[in-house]
Amino acid sequence: MNADEIVVGAGLTGLVYANVAAAHGRNVVVLEQHTKVGGYASNFKRKRQYIFDCSLHKITGLGENGNLADALERAGLLELIDFHLYENLTTFIIGGRVIKLPADGRKFFQCLSREFPDQSTALEKLSSDIRSHGYQNYMLARLALGEYQIDPSLIIGSKALSKITAFEYFRSIFDNDDLITLFCALSVNLGVEAYEADALYFLHFAYTFLFTDKGYIKGSSQTLSDILAAELERRGGTILVREPVTKLKVAGNKLTGCQTKRYDISAKHIVFTACPHQIAELLPEQCHSTGFFEKLDKLEFGLGAFIVYLGLDAPPHECGLTVSDYLVGDTDYLHNAEVALNTDTRYDCWPLSISNYHELDPDYGYVVQLEILDHKSDWFDLDRDAYRKKKKHMALRIIDRACKNFPALKDHIKYMDISTPRTNYKFTGSGGGSAFGYKPVPGRNTRFLQTPPVAGLQFVGTWVNGAGYEPAMCLGFTTATLRNRLHTPEN
Repeated sequence: MNADEIVVGAGLTGLVYANVAAAHGRNVVVLEQHTKVGGYASNFKRKRQYIFDCSLHKITGLGENGNLADALERAGLLELIDFHLYENLTTFIIGGRVIKLPADGRKFFQCLSREFPDQSTALEKLSSDIRSHGYQNYMLARLALGEYQIDPSLIIGSKALSKITAFEYFRSIFDNDDLITLFCALSVNLGVEAYEADALYFLHFAYTFLFTDKGYIKGSSQTLSDILAAELERRGGTILVREPVTKLKVAGNKLTGCQTKRYDISAKHIVFTACPHQIAELLPEQCHSTGFFEKLDKLEFGLGAFIVYLGLDAPPHECGLTVSDYLVGDTDYLHNAEVALNTDTRYDCWPLSISNYHELDPDYGYVVQLEILDHKSDWFDLDRDAYRKKKKHMALRIIDRACKNFPALKDHIKYMDISTPRTNYKFTGSGGGSAFGYKPVPGRNTRFLQTPPVAGLQFVGTWVNGAGYEPAMCLGFTTATLRNRLHTPEN
């Protein structure tokens, strides 16, 4: 098989990239090792009545301020997708306190100023930093397209923020433990633990999470992936599922294509959206002598997730779950944040997300998902029996935690499934079972990923620039658009 380009991975990055490339007449082949497209933007069905989303279903970057809406419109994809917007961001629960947080950023800060009146000045400081440093970092995607001008006055401040953790940043401006815990808890939507992630990374996320519109798609995130896949095929692209790449072909220092189980595909350009660590096993030995792999080994894998998928025998509202999204904080989080990184304490004190998908779309069935962030830990070292035992034990622990606020939930559980970082690795090959790319710790360096060890290979996606549905799709669009410009006749 011959192609102009090969895209490895049929997640959101790969599907958007391929759509833009195909629209400009390039012959694109997308390879996916799983049985369906979507990556983490996919679902699975159980007992013929429960549809479970593999990842949280909150898509940022919509509306007039959103990079995602702009990218999808320019790619000719926006009109194909029926986004439903959220009015509320989440309902935060800590101790006996329940705070319903609006999705609109201005109303969000007004709400918190009412709840924490003595923290109003600090909240104004955070809002200002989000709308300046966070906004500028958010707009770097448009900078690459020549559509945004850097504000030089922010550079020094942004660098300083990139060298401290979000946890340190919150503690420097707030003196209320519940409020600090709230903002640390919001980081679950970015896939990071605030104790580790750098503050600028959080502010970038906070801008898109608070000051752009958020939406979801009925039918689960699989619907989004299926729409993008169908449009790609309509545009002439090819998608091959159950086709993991087994070898990258190299002549000299240039890629010439790749091999899969069934195909030998020739192409001079390969877009690799999967974990960059995987190429070590795919490239021939002579390509391993560069310092690239030494730098790669210094990067830390980001967090995965521990998810408990619950099918109920009654509507979730009968269990007290009356809205689509809850975020539960622990009053002892600040005191346990450091020790929780390396102990099972995290299951008790890290933020717990409770998603009532039935509220978003009744066609899911009576479905509730419980999620906390997690890491490799010892999940990969356990034998089969020990793994199953620990998985069930931790699931029951998470359920008990949710039932402290929704006690009726336990009596209505009819079906349970569980996902761990080991599950993530099984279906995606992501290093360490990460669902969110490399860990965005202060001082990290991922710029070297822009210069792969062989010509013709390009890393694109959340492993390079950060996690989330919006970054995944925007990176696919931006990279393909820049490549189109490079190969127009006048260039």
